[in-house]
Amino acid sequence: MPSKNSIRQPLWSWRRASLLSFSLLLLYCIYYLGLDFIQLPPSADPVAAARQFFSAALHPALSDQNPSLPADTTPFLQRIIEGMLTTLRYAFIAMSMAVPAGLILGFFCSSAWWPLKRRHSHSYSIYIVRALLVSLKTATRALITFMRSIHELIWVLLFLAFLGDSPITACIALALPFTGTLAKVFSELIDEQNDSTSKYVRLTGGNSLQAFFGARLPQALPDLITYTMYRLECAIRSSAILGFIGIETIGLSINQSYENTYYNEVWTELYLLIIVVILFDTLGSYVRKRIHRAPVSPPLSNQIDLASLKKSQPRWKTLPYVYLGLGLAVLISWFCGESLDQYHSHLSRWDRTQTFLTQLIPEPVRISHQWSDAIPWYQELWISKGKEALSNTLVIATSALLLAALVGYALVPWASRNISNIAPFHIRTSRPNRVSQVLWSLFGFSMRLIFLIARSIPEYILAFLLIGILGAHAWPLIFALALHNFGILGRLWAEVSENHDERPAQQIIVRGGNRIQSYLSGIIPTSYNRQILFIFYRWETCVRESTILGMLSLSSLGYYITQEAAFLRYDSMLFFILLGTIVIFLSDILSVSLRAKLKGA
Repeated sequence: MPSKNSIRQPLWSWRRASLLSFSLLLLYCIYYLGLDFIQLPPSADPVAAARQFFSAALHPALSDQNPSLPADTTPFLQRIIEGMLTTLRYAFIAMSMAVPAGLILGFFCSSAWWPLKRRHSHSYSIYIVRALLVSLKTATRALITFMRSIHELIWVLLFLAFLGDSPITACIALALPFTGTLAKVFSELIDEQNDSTSKYVRLTGGNSLQAFFGARLPQALPDLITYTMYRLECAIRSSAILGFIGIETIGLSINQSYENTYYNEVWTELYLLIIVVILFDTLGSYVRKRIHRAPVSPPLSNQIDLASLKKSQPRWKTLPYVYLGLGLAVLISWFCGESLDQYHSHLSRWDRTQTFLTQLIPEPVRISHQWSDAIPWYQELWISKGKEALSNTLVIATSALLLAALVGYALVPWASRNISNIAPFHIRTSRPNRVSQVLWSLFGFSMRLIFLIARSIPEYILAFLLIGILGAHAWPLIFALALHNFGILGRLWAEVSENHDERPAQQIIVRGGNRIQSYLSGIIPTSYNRQILFIFYRWETCVRESTILGMLSLSSLGYYITQEAAFLRYDSMLFFILLGTIVIFLSDILSVSLRAKLKGA
């Protein structure tokens, strides 16, 4: 019989409720979708299609597979390299616009620079100022949520209709959602910094802005730089997808080769894209490790003066060259190559803009000039298309993310450097063995490589390839989205495990537990909240991604957005875009609420 002082675990907790909810939600999604990928048409042979496609991976093409091309055609390798360079160019231009805009908007989303409330005779004016600042912060957060709630591919479709088909239009559209994401993360990184240095600046006579720019922002700068490097990697993948709507990036080459069943060419193009993404991922890892490590400090001379102190200040040797190279890449992207302002249309930009804005007004309103006529029109759209499209989009996003989380949870320990080695959590459980050490190192490296390759190929390209093998239905989209998020969650969760306090896990190993027991009992309980945070962060992204994946085969939001854009029905196109935007807003509120509940659990 338990004593009065024994600790009893409550039957109800937010953690248990969240796990149960995720499990039931996954089962419901499978029930909703059905196992349609098993019931293929009799003429379809996915095994033969998969064998033909994947066997080509062993023999990537080095020249064109089409024998009927003219003699003066640009060689295959030169063509795909040019497509890859265009992909990088668009990514660098978009990021060069998104980073400064994200810093500015992130500044207004942050409360770290707000003036402190002081108790004096004019305190009423302080309340007014802070009320205005709260309103400014709320409006800015709503703006950046709207910017990131729409996928970059849909922004491109909108801007091509709005401003024409010039390259700078695609770059601006690509920069918009990245600006919203960067602003959100920048503000959160700044607000989470220790405010002791800022308080010291204020106590010595500095104002709030001086404390922010002199203490808080420099303190957050390493995290801002490392996250910017990660977003650059994402921008490269997003830039590649632009090829599927006709822009000459590497995605256009993949699309054309796959539709012509030149699978050897497809694998060459995929290998090139994967290698480039891995190179930038490695570069980002290098910057992250260097910037969070104490730089080299030259020896201090015997003469103590300002000049000698400057010479002896700590500095990185190679990191400035990385920044210089990235800066040069941005300048080359802007000012070298074809003009960014090319425009091909018989209409002027102003005429195109006027036509687009007019078409955004609902059709009944354009006819009757009565906005009340739009209500039954919206209701008809919702009943006939919107309800089903939104349901399919949410189910695809949710089932893909939960599948990715389920498989990722099982494999993450083996990709974590502090678990997948001969001495888990830096504690040796057996005598040193060179062979075992090498095998564990290879095993951990292989798991991390699987996660890296899984997230290197954009989900849109994965879905496009899987539809050709499995057919046009929901499950290829789910598998593609799950595989990509499996790679991203694997990386995020592995970093949580590596950066977590290891002492509880070490205690379990010292007392005879194995590495799995130490992970389950020493890492997961205290890192669960952060892992849930990443799930909600990725779910918001999955909703955007499942929207565009619907462009390929399914009656989801993306399918109807593309269909309405093709017929220049921009009013109904805007309706389906706003449906997805509302879901992102609601998911953001739900995420904040659940994280608060878990934090207090």
